[in-house]
Amino acid sequence: MSIAAFTAARDSLLAAADDDTLTGEAACSVVARAITRVAHCDALALMSTDPETHLPAGGVVAGFEPSACVPFWDNELLDPDFNKFNDLARRVEPVATLADATDGDLQRSPRFQKLYADSGTSDELRVAFMAGATCLAIGAFIRADGEEYSPTEIRDVTALLRPAIVVLRHALHQPDSTAMTAPAVLIIDGDGTLVSATSSAAGHLDDLRIDIDGKIPGTIMIAASKARRPAVDRVTTRLRGRSGCWVRVHAAALEGDADHVVVTIDPATASDLVPLLLSSYGLSNRETEIVLALCRGLGTKEIASELGISSHTVRDHLKVVFGKAHVNSRGELVARLFTEQILDQFEEAVIQL
Repeated sequence: MSIAAFTAARDSLLAAADDDTLTGEAACSVVARAITRVAHCDALALMSTDPETHLPAGGVVAGFEPSACVPFWDNELLDPDFNKFNDLARRVEPVATLADATDGDLQRSPRFQKLYADSGTSDELRVAFMAGATCLAIGAFIRADGEEYSPTEIRDVTALLRPAIVVLRHALHQPDSTAMTAPAVLIIDGDGTLVSATSSAAGHLDDLRIDIDGKIPGTIMIAASKARRPAVDRVTTRLRGRSGCWVRVHAAALEGDADHVVVTIDPATASDLVPLLLSSYGLSNRETEIVLALCRGLGTKEIASELGISSHTVRDHLKVVFGKAHVNSRGELVARLFTEQILDQFEEAVIQL
């Protein structure tokens, strides 16, 4: 790709980073378009993730058949394979291609054999969008033009990671639109068919749907698929709909009936969202503890006493936090990390954490 294409892609991300209306799916779309400007693809999936479970929380999919969703994630969760997202998230450079990983022999990959072999796929580019140790999103870009991704394309995608992460993190911190407050219960069979649902489910399903084929949203199917795995009691994750609203999803197989899964969907609480917002800045567990204590109004000595560390260590941690959050004071930190919506419920969140 040309220098002009890279510059246009980078500038689109820099502009989006200042867009206070950008949330969830729209941010994923902006990042996906930027990447495809420098690395052509014929199909893609770019999904924001729950930072604790690494399951997809929402995003954009293009060029994939809806039927590929569950096999794709079954491969990710169950099969030994190349460039798994969890492995990619631990690498120094979280960008990789299937052609490089297999030394050009794509047949070595179970994912290629199950999903790509019949579609003429020539390469897969995978990306983990990391904020420190936190995975904000994951992306898979499929090429079917007979060519592998070139070193220049991989270099350009890698160079776009920093502004892309800023866009994803900024969108994460935008307030939700009016939330749906009624919880929902679904029963899904092994074929992904909705067997039964409460009346409140329709609004949640519509908001969480990536495609418009009328089937169960892929993000929910992935959670249900993981819940069917042996030795898994229940899967709990967070999803974000097209409206910007976050929900908490629980999936569990029925006792004595492994094919049918019960899924409950309810609005995310402050205790769900506070850790998510903090993790988007790549804070460590200790740094998160200090910020939570700080937002409860504790001073340096009080935080040190509560956590069993020295005041000097608390101040050192805060300096690191200020750098990660790009702020200069404790007051600015609180204002930056939490929207008014979160602050209104923060006392509850701190208690539950």
